[in-house]
Amino acid sequence: MFTWGLSAGPAVHDLDVLTDDQRAVLRCLARGHADHEIARVLGFGQQRVADEVADILRRLDLPDRVAAVVFAHEAGMLHLPFPR
Repeated sequence: MFTWGLSAGPAVHDLDVLTDDQRAVLRCLARGHADHEIARVLGFGQQRVADEVADILRRLDLPDRVAAVVFAHEAGMLHLPFPR
């Protein structure tokens, strides 16, 4: 797995502390979606998305959403093509 070494956060195995819904929210967040877009895609209310994001940050001991995005990428949650 390729890592950028940007996160000072938890190890990848800590994804186990997240529920399936939280992993889905984190994947959407890492793709750059705003809360209202995540809510629409996953069929959740916006408040639930905000609550899930807050719980994700707490469970993974991350300071903010940007750190969560970096963590998701480093954890291999998304497989983005490399630019040519």
